[in-house]
Amino acid sequence: MYPAAVHTRFSHSLGTMNVAKLYADSLELSPEDYLITSLYGLLHDVGHGPYSHCFEDAASEWLGMNHEQLGMSLMEYIGGNLLEQCSGKVLEGLREEAHLYGFQNAEDYVLWAFKETMTAVKEGDYRAHIVDGPMGADRLDFITRDAYFTGVSAFNTVDIFRLTGNALLMDGHLVFRAKVVDNIYGLTLGRFLMYKNVYYHKTSRAAELMMQLMIKEAIEEGLLDRWKALDEFIRLDEPTLMGLVQLSGRKSAEVCDQLLRRKLWKVVEERIVKPEQQNQVLEELYSLHAPCHIDVPEKLSLSSPTDRGEVFILDEKGMVMQLADYEEKTGYSLLQQEVNVFVRVYKEV
Repeated sequence: MYPAAVHTRFSHSLGTMNVAKLYADSLELSPEDYLITSLYGLLHDVGHGPYSHCFEDAASEWLGMNHEQLGMSLMEYIGGNLLEQCSGKVLEGLREEAHLYGFQNAEDYVLWAFKETMTAVKEGDYRAHIVDGPMGADRLDFITRDAYFTGVSAFNTVDIFRLTGNALLMDGHLVFRAKVVDNIYGLTLGRFLMYKNVYYHKTSRAAELMMQLMIKEAIEEGLLDRWKALDEFIRLDEPTLMGLVQLSGRKSAEVCDQLLRRKLWKVVEERIVKPEQQNQVLEELYSLHAPCHIDVPEKLSLSSPTDRGEVFILDEKGMVMQLADYEEKTGYSLLQQEVNVFVRVYKEV
């Protein structure tokens, strides 16, 4: 669908770290907090498996954890084994950096940095919120990056420098000046447009759903059993997964072949319904089109009540309040209050 698109997790992680540093500079964080915020920006998606969210949706129940939880386990693993993988030049650099932070050796420094990063994530403090919050570096990077590489720059409604430059740290909360409320709405709108038109485009979504089915079948066939252990999972990448399926898969290999030959599922019906109607509509659609695959993308809503409750605004009088309260106080909001549910019905070709 988007031949120029680049979606490597590595480039996104570097970008997220860079945006996290922009926040850290604006907030004038201490050197220690600057380091931990940057490190979490770099490692925030380390728990993703091959094909990222697609693998997570298919395999999280099998793994017994989602990518955030797996990421915590991997941070601990990496922190304990990092120095063994480093070249002499990198080790020397870590030793010099350790002294800057008051440590006598690189081992203690690395263990502290990873442990402190994990603490920030577990406690959900401002250092983690700068990265994974509703206005976090993660969202600012992936929306901007993906809009550029897919060629839909009109959907990039994010002003990274204005948002990061108008952030404050007050009582442990990331707070934004009232003058960037429209930029906050811009981020929300851009995220919605990217999900609706790119991430959940009917054709690319069909391929993603088929990939999830392939992964589920591979798990059922026992192809991934040896990769479940943490020290093996870190070696499971896309070529390895596809090779396993093509060489030893049964139903999974059939789905893989359909994907490679672009024999994708087709949409036969699409509806927008109210949340309270969802179950009734799903039953109706299944009885009408079975056998079929029904997709209900969970992120296709313009306004998230959770997000609006986690974004804090500093108004002109110096009062800090949640975005939802600011909207109620001023009577100004560009976000719809009701949530609609998108439902698609796919049929195999």
